[in-house]
Order: sequence, then C-alpha cells, then structure tokens
Amino acid sequence: MKRPTYTLSSIVKKVFRSGERSLPRTEVCSRIEAHELNAYLNLDSESLLDKVLGLEQSPVRVGSSEAIVELTYQPHQLFDLAYRFLRDTLSPKKSEQIVAELRRQTQFGWNQIQRLLQLEKDPRFVQYQGDPRWFLAEWTLGNDQVYAFCVSNGITQVTSRSLVHFLEQEVGIAQDAAFLPVLDDRFRIDGERLYIIVRSEEPVEDEAAVQEIAVTAPSETIATTGTEVEEPAEPVHNVQLGEGHHESSTNTKEEKTMNTTVSDRQVLQEVQELLQQAISRLEARQQERTQEVVGHFQQSNMQAIELLMKEKHKHEQIALGIKQVLATSEEQ
Repeated sequence: MKRPTYTLSSIVKKVFRSGERSLPRTEVCSRIEAHELNAYLNLDSESLLDKVLGLEQSPVRVGSSEAIVELTYQPHQLFDLAYRFLRDTLSPKKSEQIVAELRRQTQFGWNQIQRLLQLEKDPRFVQYQGDPRWFLAEWTLGNDQVYAFCVSNGITQVTSRSLVHFLEQEVGIAQDAAFLPVLDDRFRIDGERLYIIVRSEEPVEDEAAVQEIAVTAPSETIATTGTEVEEPAEPVHNVQLGEGHHESSTNTKEEKTMNTTVSDRQVLQEVQELLQQAISRLEARQQERTQEVVGHFQQSNMQAIELLMKEKHKHEQIALGIKQVLATSEEQ
C-alpha cells in the first residue's frame, strides 16, 4: 500500500502545535501514534524519533534532560518571507524556487540564503517522501476525499482539462488542500488522464478485482467559469467613431476631409493589423499553455493548473472581444 507519507523530520514537526518549543519525549511519541503519522511506515514512534534526533539537520534535539525534546528552529526574516510566499501562492515550491523568490525580495545573496534558510528546522514547513517540494504544515491532504468521491460516484477517469473544476466544484476539495496522486497507488497518471484504481477490498458493487471503469468526467466543464468578458480598450472604439466622423464634414472643406479620410483609414488599418497580431499571440500562448498544463499535471501541481485554466478562460474572452471589434470595424 502506497500513500502520501511525511518525511521522518516532517512527522516530528507536525506534532508540535503553534507556540510550543519543547515537549516531553513521551508526548511526542503519543501524538505520533494518536494521529497515525507513522501508519504507512514499518517504524514505531520511539524508533522514528531516535532517527530524527540523529539527523544532521534535525528539527529537534534533546533538551535539558533526556526526557525533553525541543525544536532547533531559530526565527529569521527569511523563514517568514518563505512562509508568506507559499501561503500567498497556495502552491508547494522546490527549494530553488523559494531561494529565487527570496533573492528577488531581499538583498541577501543566493549562497547566503541557502545557508540561512534551513526549512528542515522550521515546523511550518513539511515534505512528503518522494516529493522534493515544500508544503505548509497547515495545509490538508485531499487524496482520501477525492478517492472516496470517485468510488461513490463510479468515476474512474478525469482529464487534465477538467481536473481543476472537478476537484473544486464536484469534490469540493479545500483551496489549500494538497492532492498528490503520484504518491498514492489508488491513482495513476497516463498522459492527460488521471485514473482512479478501484481495488477488490473497496465496497464497489459487482467488482471483485483491481479494475478501471470507463466513466470519463466531462472534459469541457472548466470553460464554464464565470469570468466576465473584458470590454475592448476605449481607444479602439474611438477609431471606429473617427471613421464615421469624417463623413459629416462639409463640402467646403473637401480637401481637408479627403486627407482626414485617408488618415483615418490608415489608422484603422494599423489598428486592425495590431488586433490580428494580438489574436495570433493569444493563440500561440494557448498552445504553450496546453503543454504547461500537461507538465504540471504529471507533477501533480494542481495549483499551477488552476492558474493556467483561469488564464486560458480570460484570454479566450479577450480574443472574443477583439474579434467582435474587428468585425465591427470591417462593417464601417
């Protein structure tokens, strides 16, 4: 059985509540057992704690007596900035991504940040075995919720295009919940599809072995998000009005009117060309976005996929608005 499991250091950090700096050794072990943090490890809580105490970058150490365990974390602004970065983006990050962001925000050098930013010691940050990214300890894990929903509704396939909508609107997974199918043998990723593996021990009618039922979640539902259509920029409307304005000029100013007409047509043509280029760029971005979604899907980065889907819908509405402006200008 394979399930998302915290690293040993993260398990120990998870038992410390906000404001706690030290705990009796017996309490640490008791909380590990109570929360079943070692459920998928062949390791009892005492042995687990001993292993973590022996790590070079251990988040804990022996306190004033052998019976006390205390955190080794020392506050620093870099830790707080890293915490805000993950909290604001609602997305797990690799160490190099965090360092790059802190390098941008501060005057610290790259090597200096790497030396000072020991996230292994900060109880606000945790990792899962097999995943190099850092998560916030306060975030929940949504794998069980997603699996239970799929089993109860007979869903065994979800496409990448509908995944974000499915998780948020159908399953109702929390915004800050992590979904890690790569670390869970109840899920399998194949290309642009996520398969839910129903096993014989699960209570599914008329099924007695590992199977995949061919029920596909809708692939286009993501397009139904309620983003408002953006209005075309005002200068474009001014160009349209300008073409009609020259027609009201008097015959006594025929030469000036002709010059104005030529000028207005040239401007309108230039604007139309720029709008066509904008549409081409939006379409090119759509092709790039498709590849990015697939890449994030294979890495189980659902937050990044969500942002890309929102960007996709917004760009589609912008492109539609531009096409409407072009159609209007060609009728003038």
